[in-house]
Amino acid sequence: MTDAPTHWCANQPAPTPLILPPAANGYRRSLFPGRGVSVYYDRHPPNEWGEHTHEQTQVSGILEAVECLIKWQTPDGLWHNLPMKGPAVWVIPALMPHSLSYPAEADMVTLFMEQAFVLETLGRDVTEFAPMPLEQLASRDTVIGQLTKTFRRLCRGKQKANALYVESIGTVLGTHILQVMFGGGASGNKRGGLPDDAQLRVMRYIEEHLANLLDLVTLGRVAGFTACHFGRLFKKSLGRTPHDYVMRRRVAKAEELLETTDRKQVEIAELCGFSDDTHMARRLRRLLGCSPSEVRSQRRK
Repeated sequence: MTDAPTHWCANQPAPTPLILPPAANGYRRSLFPGRGVSVYYDRHPPNEWGEHTHEQTQVSGILEAVECLIKWQTPDGLWHNLPMKGPAVWVIPALMPHSLSYPAEADMVTLFMEQAFVLETLGRDVTEFAPMPLEQLASRDTVIGQLTKTFRRLCRGKQKANALYVESIGTVLGTHILQVMFGGGASGNKRGGLPDDAQLRVMRYIEEHLANLLDLVTLGRVAGFTACHFGRLFKKSLGRTPHDYVMRRRVAKAEELLETTDRKQVEIAELCGFSDDTHMARRLRRLLGCSPSEVRSQRRK
């Protein structure tokens, strides 16, 4: 994925901060300055930013399966490249030079956190560039999964959201992401779990093959382990069995398609890997507490 953990020293000469221009489309909301946190969210058009920095710690996330390219500079002057495929989140420390490229439009959320807020939350500053798949974050903190769903709906809505509402969501989301990624619980895999590279391979494979058979043999082969050994390692890493994880991803994908498309339910069930639309409805009811029709009707309100 990346080179060894990279750090930016606070005593390094600070690069010139750059205020990013407004988005080209009409979906970007206002930037809400809150208690140490600012938030913006939008349906992001294809775009590219050259080298720039921010005085705040930046947490960005793409909320669907699109790719972007992130580049960042370490204190030794070297630049590093990371092709990132969503859904994913990454943290860029304050004053770290970086650039981003988005070849396709995507729902995106960005939080800018003042250093005082980071210090209060973690007891230290963030100096390490850190990427993580969104599902891995959400599996370790259910609040993150709930809040990213809320942000996705805000991205796709046309009406202006209440500033205090967005500010409060951003503050809670920023706090949880910092604690999960840097508070000691998610900086690495749980002891005895899958290696980072194997875990990322499996998670990406699942996202790209939800419509296919995803059994222990198949996923174990992707990770490089026997089926039984893989099942044990996966549960240690993510806190749930591969089958439970796959079902949750299928439900999340079905929810997204129900909200954003007019495809028939039987077609969505097939695309998400359910045996039929009845199976899909049963799983949605169990995990979301509502039927496919209710998910779709909420979108149209």
